[in-house]
Amino acid sequence: MEEEKVLPVIDLSLAKGHTRAGLVKELHEALTTVGFIYLKNVDGYDEEALLRHSKWFFSLPMEQRMAISKKSFNPKCSNEYRGYFPVIPGAVSHKEAFEIGPKQGKPKEGLISLEEKFIIEDNQWPLESRGIRGGQELQAWMEVYHEKMTEASRELLSLIAEGYGAPSDFYADIFRDPHLSTLRLIRYPARPNPTYEARDGDAVIQTAEHQDTTKVTLLATFAEYPGLQVRWWKDDSIIDVTHKPGHLVMNIGQLLSYTSGGLKATKHRVIDCCGD
Repeated sequence: MEEEKVLPVIDLSLAKGHTRAGLVKELHEALTTVGFIYLKNVDGYDEEALLRHSKWFFSLPMEQRMAISKKSFNPKCSNEYRGYFPVIPGAVSHKEAFEIGPKQGKPKEGLISLEEKFIIEDNQWPLESRGIRGGQELQAWMEVYHEKMTEASRELLSLIAEGYGAPSDFYADIFRDPHLSTLRLIRYPARPNPTYEARDGDAVIQTAEHQDTTKVTLLATFAEYPGLQVRWWKDDSIIDVTHKPGHLVMNIGQLLSYTSGGLKATKHRVIDCCGD
């Protein structure tokens, strides 16, 4: 009988009390083999709210989105790192996105390095002062959601560290303030004229196969927007990551793989299943 190729499910509610040791072992096994997992019972995850706010943002007129773009896309904007970025024609990844980081306090006194400038950079928002109704609601929701996903990532990194015998706070410093964790809303519009390079058989590639470079990535999937695919660890085949209501998808990046001695940064891609 052919093996069923599905991602393991990790229940974060088991991280407390006597069930933690078993969860640590289960997570370690999943991340040294498949490298991708489903996460359930993640505090603060609300896929309906996430989809609703994402649709609202990407329905804004392009000029309003570009008004809060990164400087490389709009010289009138001052942010180098945080903000909106549009689809880049002909790029390997055909997407647009809106990115924020954690809420920051006032910059410290004196000169700051380039790295610190990115970390303390303010978020940009589609505010009502620019004639956009609803921007304050988006801001309030995204700030809270960013904090919740940061807390989930802290817990996951503690579990991961314990899985290979390190102290549970081994990765704690990377999330001490100020830190560079990013919340990104993404939309994958259809490629207008997919070239040969953007196809794999009948599949149109929205984001080419790659490994993340980060520590941890938490992904939301939606029933009406499939397309995420991963390399299966045993036979190198491509499998679909089907939507599971109320579940996030998690994978690790190369940075965590290099520093963990065995965790797998799995290759994955996004294909066009919807035409929008």
